[in-house]
Amino acid sequence: MRDRLCSKVGCAREAISTLTYDYGDQMAALGPLGRASDPHAHDLCAQHADRLSVPRGWVVVRHETLRA
Repeated sequence: MRDRLCSKVGCAREAISTLTYDYGDQMAALGPLGRASDPHAHDLCAQHADRLSVPRGWVVVRHETLRA
């Protein structure tokens, strides 16, 4: 898999997470980097994933990977 960069404008760091939105349920889901780039998702570096904020009333679901 080719390295992907963070989707944030001006950021050149390597992406480690993928962010998707469900506007109807007012939910943002942040999980491990997707297998392929998706035009409906946003890839984020560690710094931007940690700083993620959503509109008031929204829920953030963070899917963590299991580490042995």
